[in-house]
Amino acid sequence: MDVNATRLGVIIVAGGVGNRMGAKVPKQFLEIGGKTILEHTLRAFLDKASEVVVVLPCDQHERWGEICAKRGLVGSHKVCSGGATRFESVKCGLAALGECDLVAVHDGVRPLVSGEMIDRGVAVATETGTAIPIVEAVDSFRVFTEKGFEVIDRSRLRAVQTPQIFRAELLHQAYQTEPNPRFTDDATVVEERLGITLGYYEGERSNLKITTPDDLKIAETLLTKE
Repeated sequence: MDVNATRLGVIIVAGGVGNRMGAKVPKQFLEIGGKTILEHTLRAFLDKASEVVVVLPCDQHERWGEICAKRGLVGSHKVCSGGATRFESVKCGLAALGECDLVAVHDGVRPLVSGEMIDRGVAVATETGTAIPIVEAVDSFRVFTEKGFEVIDRSRLRAVQTPQIFRAELLHQAYQTEPNPRFTDDATVVEERLGITLGYYEGERSNLKITTPDDLKIAETLLTKE
């Protein structure tokens, strides 16, 4: 598959309510530098994708539509309603997405993903069929057991990020199932459903998922530098 001719479809999942953020609005609508987090995330993919689908709860469509009208984003992407879980929301996004070669699934509150990282993922997925971004663990870890806390060898640990990118037919095939608590991300769905070995690529520490007020402060600092 030619990387330059690859049709990349993108599903941006933005269904969170942001309880840990403690804000009055869902965290994807908080602003950094005069733009919402979701807008920053969307714009990161517009020059890379043949089509983008933003998955939002029904009651957030009007708010997002008003934002898009002000920012000149009308017509740049599709919007569809999500489900009660992330699994169901991705499944809704897949149904709304048109024909493409690869599908990237990305968290709506990861606005700092770089174009270089997206390109790396597309290259790996084109070659292997799957591309999961990972970063090495830098903290020390312990796991709680009945005997107390046991040290974990952090050299064996990796943090998993998005965008997770797959050949379209693989992701569609994997999602022909029912939700399961074991499905923590799309990689898990594909791995468990299809039994295939996943491909990995280097993520970025700056590609943080904004979940808490501290995350928001870090993102503000990084985006301001950019």
